[in-house]
Amino acid sequence: MKKSLKNFKKEYLDLLLNFHWRQWKTLGVSSSIAGYESRLIDPEALLISTCTIGRYEPRLFDEMIDWLDKNGRFINIQRLKTVAGKAPFAGRDILAPISSIMAKRGSRAKWKRLSRRTPKVKSPEPLFYKKDGKPMTSFGTPDPDFKEYGYQRGRIELRGRSGSPGMSHPANLALKLRSLLGVSARCEILLYLLTHESGHPSLIARETYFGQRTIHDTLNDMICSGLIQVRSSGRQKHYWLVKERWASLLADDKTFPEWVTWPLFFSALERVWLKMNGQEFLDLDALLQASELRRLMGIVKPDIEQAGFSRNITDPTSVVGEEYTPVFMDDITALLGQ
Repeated sequence: MKKSLKNFKKEYLDLLLNFHWRQWKTLGVSSSIAGYESRLIDPEALLISTCTIGRYEPRLFDEMIDWLDKNGRFINIQRLKTVAGKAPFAGRDILAPISSIMAKRGSRAKWKRLSRRTPKVKSPEPLFYKKDGKPMTSFGTPDPDFKEYGYQRGRIELRGRSGSPGMSHPANLALKLRSLLGVSARCEILLYLLTHESGHPSLIARETYFGQRTIHDTLNDMICSGLIQVRSSGRQKHYWLVKERWASLLADDKTFPEWVTWPLFFSALERVWLKMNGQEFLDLDALLQASELRRLMGIVKPDIEQAGFSRNITDPTSVVGEEYTPVFMDDITALLGQ
């Protein structure tokens, strides 16, 4: 019997939630989910993605805020704004009430910039939804920060169960470098060079979500240390480093985690979810559904591949008619199982 898209929608949401839970658990969030993330985690991309997917799992959403309360100093606010602005994340407006909460808790001056500049939501709407898509309307005493921005939810009660990131875990290398060197473009440049053979400023800027001028000027400063090397290739300068020297200091197993351009990947997953979550799409006949999915995958497939997931993705133009729908479901399941 063929699996229906309505049933797959539920499976896909569970896969998405487990995927996010696993990354947050690796960062130190309290969770009973099995396994850890092995690839290099991008905390800004994970945060903005959870602002959408976490609306279907209130515990995940609030554990994220609990983690930020303890470890928010490791978040790069400027980079968070850039990631949220360049990728079409649906949950970007939810950063405002989260930032407002963080700005009120201790010394969180950096969060104020984000909460002030984010437009407020005019029409009130529920923050959380049930897995069947229906809004959660019973939430008790409204949370004042979310209410201010037009989202209805119960008052947040932080449990303080999140731990500090395990800095020995390879996937947490970004936070390890930020704790050592400070939250700056230098850390992202090092992360890129430690996980690639070399890179030129425009490529590093695109992959790390910093301005090209910032990357160019920072690299020029870093080569003065003698630890970053540069060679010319035509009109471009390529920067590299001797990984073995760094591995003895930063990697317990002498290897570095796999790089993933997570903003591209999370954004692609979100666009698939938004399509699957649309009732109009689910009400289409099977042939039109397959056509819509083929068109969608034609758009997001390049982003998924550029992010670093080139395996198990079928060319959507190679399968005709309704036969593409089960292929699509298998591809998405395989992606989230990697």
